[in-house]
Amino acid sequence: MQVTIDLPDDVGLDEHEAKERVVALLYEAGTLSERQGCEVLGLSRRAFQRMLSEHDVAYMNSDPEDIQYELRHRRE
Repeated sequence: MQVTIDLPDDVGLDEHEAKERVVALLYEAGTLSERQGCEVLGLSRRAFQRMLSEHDVAYMNSDPEDIQYELRHRRE
């Protein structure tokens, strides 16, 4: 799905930061998995974890898909 949002210029966000914030909120709400978040933003697992931290979102949740992803990619 592709979504386009027109924001006022004075919001102070560039397109990438706005996308990060939306992904972080969806991840925090449990709507988006870690794997999906990495794919949407084109980030490695570690970069995704750093991004979540920058947006004050806890990294680990109890989603079984995320746990399986973590186990498969723990050496990254």
